[in-house]
Amino acid sequence: MGSSAPTSNAPEEPIRPRLTSSLGLRLGALAMAVAGMPTTGAAGQTVATHAAVACPAGRITDIFVDNHSIYDVDQVGDAGRLGWVYRTANALHMKTRASFIRHELLFREGDCYDPFLIEESGRILRGYGFLARADVFAVEGDDGNKRVVVDTQDEWTTRVDLGVSFDAHVQLEKAELSEENLAGRGVYAAAFFGQRKERKDIGGRLELPRLFSSRTDLVVSGGRTRTGAFFEEQVAYPFVGEVGRVAARQSFSRRDDLFPYVVSGADATYSHVLLPNVDERAEVSFAGRLGRPGNLTLFGFGIDRETLDFEGFPGSLEIARGSDFGNTAPAPLGVAPIVRAQTHPESTTRVAFFLGQRNLRFTRVRGLDPLDGIQDIQLGTDLGLTLARSMGALSTSSLDRANDLYGRVRFFAGFDPGTSYIFMKLAADGRRIVSGSTGGEGWRDVIGEGDIYGYLRSRRLPDHTFFARLSGAGGWSMITPFQLTLGGRQALRGLEEEDSPGARRLLFTFEDRYFLHWPAPTLFDLGLTGFVEAGRVWAGEVPYGVDSGWKGTAGGGLRIGFPSGTRGLVRLDLAFPIGIAHARGPIFRVTLYELLGLMSGFEDPQLRRSRRLDVGPDYFTAERR
Repeated sequence: MGSSAPTSNAPEEPIRPRLTSSLGLRLGALAMAVAGMPTTGAAGQTVATHAAVACPAGRITDIFVDNHSIYDVDQVGDAGRLGWVYRTANALHMKTRASFIRHELLFREGDCYDPFLIEESGRILRGYGFLARADVFAVEGDDGNKRVVVDTQDEWTTRVDLGVSFDAHVQLEKAELSEENLAGRGVYAAAFFGQRKERKDIGGRLELPRLFSSRTDLVVSGGRTRTGAFFEEQVAYPFVGEVGRVAARQSFSRRDDLFPYVVSGADATYSHVLLPNVDERAEVSFAGRLGRPGNLTLFGFGIDRETLDFEGFPGSLEIARGSDFGNTAPAPLGVAPIVRAQTHPESTTRVAFFLGQRNLRFTRVRGLDPLDGIQDIQLGTDLGLTLARSMGALSTSSLDRANDLYGRVRFFAGFDPGTSYIFMKLAADGRRIVSGSTGGEGWRDVIGEGDIYGYLRSRRLPDHTFFARLSGAGGWSMITPFQLTLGGRQALRGLEEEDSPGARRLLFTFEDRYFLHWPAPTLFDLGLTGFVEAGRVWAGEVPYGVDSGWKGTAGGGLRIGFPSGTRGLVRLDLAFPIGIAHARGPIFRVTLYELLGLMSGFEDPQLRRSRRLDVGPDYFTAERR
C-alpha cells in the first residue's frame, strides 16, 4: 500500500501547536457564528482572513484531494494473474468522496497558510476508521503561496463478520453485516446478532457523521436483548479537533439487561446469578473552550436524568449453570440477601457543571500499537472535574429520588522521554447521598481506577516494542450492581473471565511485540508477541467476592495486520496459568483488535457498566470509531 509517511520505526517529530490568529479573533468568530454571520477557515471556527491582510507564510491557492481506493492499481495491478482481483475489489468498494474529505479540512482556498491547521486536518481525517491513511501537506509555488495536497487511502469497509470465540470453548459470538462508509460519505450502517456471556443483542445501528452537511453527528441503534429491548439515540456537535470552541450533546438510551454476578467457590452448584434491570438515561449538555491549542480551558454544564430499576426483585433473580445463559433457572431463596445491597431502584435528575484544562500536543508514531501503521498520540496533561447536584423539582418518578452530590475527577498525562513513551490515567467518581435513598446516606458508589502504560523502544532493537502496564481498579460502598474479575482478555489472559470475583483489583503486564517484516510485507504485517502477567483481587463488599492472592499467567502469539500499514490488528494468543492448581488453561483467544494499549483506551469495561453519570469534559473529546 502506497504511503507518503516515513518508513522508519523511530518516532516522528511532534506537531507544534500554533495558530496565526489571536484569542480575540477566535472569540469574535464565535460571536459571528452565533449571529449567523459567515466565517471560513477551521470549519467556521475561526475568522476569515481578509483579502487585504498579508499572509507571511503565503496563501493557500489550491487544494488537491487525491483519494485512493483500497489498492493502488498502478503499483499492484501488474502483479501477474492477481491484477484483476485488486481491480475487482476497488470496483466493489465504495470510495470515499472527495467532497466529504474537503469538508473535514480546517482551511479553504484563499486562507493564510498555517502549518498547525494542516497537521490538525490530517489528524481529524485519520480519526475515521474507514481511512487506512491520511497525509496532508503543502507544496510551495514560485510566488510563495501554497498548494495543499490531501492524500488518503481507504480501508475495505463492507464486512460480513462471523465472530467465533475460542475463549474457554468455541462459540459464535457475532454475526454482522455492516458498511462503514456508505455511499462514500462516512455513514456507518449495520445489522447484527451479538451473543457473549449474558449479553445477547439483535438489532441495527446507523451513524451519520455529517448531519445536514454540518459537523453534527447522529447515532441511532435499537433491537432486542435477552430480557427485552434496547434503544440508543445521540446527536452531538463535538469540538472540531483542537481548534473548536463550542460543543453540545443530546442523548437518550434505554436498555433491558442482566447484570451477571460470578459465583465463586469450587462447591458452587451454579456459575452466575443474573439480576434483571432496566437502565434508562437522558442528557443534554453544552461546552465551550478558551485559550489556544496546547493550552485550552474547557467549561460547560448539562442536565442528566438516570433511572435504574430492578422490577420484580427478588422474584426476578435467575441462576446460570456452567455459563449457559440460554438455559437459566429461578434463583434459590438464599440468593436475594447476598445481592440485595446492590439493588436499590432510583431515579435521579442532576444538574452538572464541569471544568477542564487541556495542555496537549499530538505526534504521529509508527508501529506503537499497530504493527506498522501510524497512530496519533497525545503528549502533555489533561485534567477534568465534574460536580453535579440532584434536583428534586425535576424528578417525577415513583422510584427513590436520591438527594445527592456527585463528583468525578479525571487526569491524563503523556510523556516522551526519548525513544519511549509513558502514559498515565487516574479517575475517581462517587456521590454523597444526603437523603431519599434506601441505600443509606454518606458516600456511595465510589469507583476509582488508575493505569500506567509504558512503551519502551530502542534504536538497537528497532523491531521490538516492549509494553508494560500497571493497572488498578476498585469500588467502595457500592449500591449499584458492581463486580470485578481477575481473568479475561484485558486482565489475566491465562484465566477464564469468571476467575476470582471481587471489589478491588491490581494487574501487572509485560509484553514484547516483535515486527517480523516477513513473509509478504507489502501484502500484510506480521508480528510475534510474548507476555507475562500477574494480578490479584480483594473481596471487598461485593457479592461473592474472594481474596484471590497473587496469580500469574504467561503466553505468546501472533499479531496480524491486513493490509500492510493498517492500524487494524488481529491477535491470536495462547496463555498459560502459572502455578495455579485449579486453573483450566491453557486458553486460546482470537481478538480483532489490540487488547492493551492506547488504541483500546484506558477504561475498564467492568467499571464502565457501573458508572452512573456520563457528563464531563472528556466526553466531548472522544475519538471517532
